[in-house]
Amino acid sequence: MSDDLTTPGAVMFRLAVIENDLAARQGTLERAGLAWFRCKRDREKARAVAFLSAQGTVAERNAIADQQTATDGRNEEAEWEAVKAVVRVLEARASIGQSILRAQGRI
Repeated sequence: MSDDLTTPGAVMFRLAVIENDLAARQGTLERAGLAWFRCKRDREKARAVAFLSAQGTVAERNAIADQQTATDGRNEEAEWEAVKAVVRVLEARASIGQSILRAQGRI
C-alpha cells in the first residue's frame, strides 16, 4: 500500500483498508470489553468482601481491600485498553483521510 494520498482514489483506497481493519477488529473489541467489564464487576465484589472482612480503621480496611484485589482482571483490562487504543488510532486515521478527501474535492 502506498503512502501517497495525493489523489482521491488513493485516499478512498486507504479509507477502505481502514474500514476493513476496523470491521476485522470489531469482534475482538467486543469480546475484550465484555471480558473486562465482567472482571471489573468481579473485582469490585471481591474488594467489597475484602473490605468487610478486614480489621482496622476504614483507611486500613481500604488499603487491605485494595492490596488483595489490585491485580484482579489486569490482563482483561490491558487487552481492552490495547484494543481500544488501536481502534482510536484507526478512527483518527479515517478522520484525517476524510479531511484530505474533502480538501481534494475543493481543489
